[in-house]
Amino acid sequence: MTSSGTGVLYLTTQGNSALEAFSINLGSGGLSLSGSAVSTGAFPTAIALSPTLNALFVANKDSNDISAYTVNSDGSLTAASGTTKTGTTPMGLAIDPAGNFLFVANQGSSDISVFSIDGSSLSEIPGSPFTTIPPGTTLPTDPVGVVVSASGNFLYVTNSLSGTVSAYSIASSGTLTPLGTSPYLAGTAPSGLALTPGGAFLYVANTGSNTVSAFSICDKVVTSCADPNNPDGKLTVIPGPAAQQAFSAGQGPVAVAADPSFNFLYVLDKGSNQISAFAFGSGTGVLTALAAPTVSTGTTPVSFVIVSGATGSNQGNTVTNPTDYVYVANNGSSTLSVFTLNTSSGILTPLGQSITTATNPSAVAAD
Repeated sequence: MTSSGTGVLYLTTQGNSALEAFSINLGSGGLSLSGSAVSTGAFPTAIALSPTLNALFVANKDSNDISAYTVNSDGSLTAASGTTKTGTTPMGLAIDPAGNFLFVANQGSSDISVFSIDGSSLSEIPGSPFTTIPPGTTLPTDPVGVVVSASGNFLYVTNSLSGTVSAYSIASSGTLTPLGTSPYLAGTAPSGLALTPGGAFLYVANTGSNTVSAFSICDKVVTSCADPNNPDGKLTVIPGPAAQQAFSAGQGPVAVAADPSFNFLYVLDKGSNQISAFAFGSGTGVLTALAAPTVSTGTTPVSFVIVSGATGSNQGNTVTNPTDYVYVANNGSSTLSVFTLNTSSGILTPLGQSITTATNPSAVAAD
């Protein structure tokens, strides 16, 4: 957040290989362009913002590299010199909560690149990249999504070709070691994944089977482990209805996001141009569709972000996050859809008309 009542939204667009910053009015959800666009590499696909909000990184799918930027005090961006090479076809980015390491899912080379972070500078650690191909096989896995546990001790990766989630422990050096129980079975072509606030549950969008897989996580911030004093990062499947292994979503789900303050989960359905909305049990992780279970987006939505609304007072009564906002990058219609999120019911409501962007917006993030 740049100042009281404002935030910053970042958007990559593939048609012009660019990155833009927008100022967010946290009272109204309105956006205004902040500064000029900066260049990325070829076909940007993912954005990662450092926890200290002083650096931003973009994965460039077709140039196999990372573009890095310094985030200025007003939210504008200054490009670092040069780019950092990754594996083949980088698709997903994640930074640990301490801001020490950047993890890159390389779909084409079936591995994870790991870089130490110093401001906006990246240095690949010894041993990187780390394979996502299990021992005893040479078949590619096509990793596309990546997320770090709330403790910062574990990494989870979706493998779109093998239909699995790989799990790794993260050493203090950033070195990855596969968990003995990894990989875990997901649905067909898993892609985006997200943690709930506090990190107790992990949800995975299965693009090919139109479902969401749910897992509980044995991490240090939860007590659901067999041995809470020895968290091991293991995942446990949360069954869907009628003992199914997953929960139904729309067509072609590609991304998942949890409201940062409340027990609501949202799934971006690329094939049906919508968001599916759920509540999740704080103790169970079980998903239940909301009263208004879907809302339409633009064409071919590919990325979205939830932003907490402004805090303040109303007639002397403190109001905390009275309304949150959801911003959706629609790759096919080259627009941003904006929604209000009712923090009592979880229901999404369109906020005005969609906003025209440069061609093929591909990733969105916010401070």
